Amino acid sequence: MSRSDLAEIAGSTGFPRISIYMRTHRTFPETEQDPIRLSNALKEAEKQLAEADVRSAGALLAAARQKTEEHKFWRYQDHGLAVLIEDGQTHWLKLPKDVPELTVVASRYHVRPLIDIFSDAGSYHVLAATRGNVRFFTGGERDFEEVEIEDLPASLDEIKGRTDFEDQAGYHASSRGSADNPKYHALGESAEDYEETELEQFAKGIAKAIDGHLSASAVPLVLIAQPRLLGRLKQELRYGSVAEENVQRDPASMKDDELHETSWAIAKPLLRDPRDALRERCSALLGGADIPGSKDLQELMRSADEGRIETLLLAPKDNVWGRYDEDRREVTRMDENAPDNEDLLNLLALKTLSQGGDVISLSDELAEKSGPAVGLYRY
Repeated sequence: MSRSDLAEIAGSTGFPRISIYMRTHRTFPETEQDPIRLSNALKEAEKQLAEADVRSAGALLAAARQKTEEHKFWRYQDHGLAVLIEDGQTHWLKLPKDVPELTVVASRYHVRPLIDIFSDAGSYHVLAATRGNVRFFTGGERDFEEVEIEDLPASLDEIKGRTDFEDQAGYHASSRGSADNPKYHALGESAEDYEETELEQFAKGIAKAIDGHLSASAVPLVLIAQPRLLGRLKQELRYGSVAEENVQRDPASMKDDELHETSWAIAKPLLRDPRDALRERCSALLGGADIPGSKDLQELMRSADEGRIETLLLAPKDNVWGRYDEDRREVTRMDENAPDNEDLLNLLALKTLSQGGDVISLSDELAEKSGPAVGLYRY
C-alpha cells in the first residue's frame, strides 16, 4: 500500500465507515476458522450500527457476508485481513502481520493498524524464480516462510499449458523448406525469438499474480533469479517496492536458510535504518534534549492541524477513545469505543498524514516513557 493509497482511504469520511481487523491463516484446517471470525465481526458491526440507529446495515454488510461462503477466497490469505466498508464499496486488504481483532463503526476509517504495518513494516517479501519453479516468501529478521499465491505460475511449462504459443507466433513449417526449418512469422525467423516470447509470457504471468497479491502492501520485495529472467521480472512487475538490489543467482541451488540470509541482508537497511534514526531522535527528546516536539495529546492535535508535525510516533497497541472539538481544539477522553467517538490516535495520524507528515511506531521501551504518542516537529 502506497502513501497515496493510505491517504485516499483515510480521506473517505461520512457516517458510517466500518473497519474490521482480524487474524487469518494460510494453511488448512486453520483457514476454516477465518470465515467464522469474519461472521462474528460482522455481527459486532451490525450491533454498533443498530446502536447508532442505522437501518441499512443489511445492505452495507451484504458484500462482506457473501465472502464468508467463498471458500477459495480464504485459501490465499496472509497473517491478517482488513475489511473497510462504506455505502457501495468494500475494501479487502491482506495484511502481512497479525493484528488485534477490532471492529469500529465511525465517521472515518480506523487506519492505525495499516499505518503500523505499511508505514513501519518489519517484514519483507522474496520472489525466487527459475524456469522450473517459482516460490514466494514472507519474512523478517527471524521468520521466513513460503506463501501460496493465487494464480502464481509454478513453472514455465505451466505457462506453456495456458497459452497456445504456436498460434500466437504464427508457427508453421516452411513451404520452401523442410519441417526441420520452421518459421515464426510473428516473432522472427529463429527459435531464440520463440524462446524469448515464452520467457516474456512467463514473467508477465508471475508479475500479474505478485502485483495482485501485494496490491495493499508497501514492504520491500527482493528478487532472486538468474539474470535473464530477473531482467524480465523487473520489467514486468508494477509493485512499487521492489528492492533495487537483487540476487542474481539460481535460487534452486540455495536452501531456504540461505535464501533468508541473503535476502535479509538486502531488506534490513531498507526496513531499519531510517526508522532507527527517528527513534533515536525521539529518545533524545524524551531525555530532555532541545528538540522541537511533544508527547501531550491535545498539543499534538493542535500541532497536526497547523502542519507542524514532521514525524508522529504511536504506541502500536494503544487506543485512546474520545472526541476532538475542531472549533475549540480540545480533546475529551472516554473509556471505550462508541459510535459518537473515535480513536484519537487514529485521528491524530490522519491529520499528520494529510499535512505531509510521517507516522511510525514507538518501540515498547519508548512507549513506557512517553505514553501513546510523541510528535517530532518541523519547527
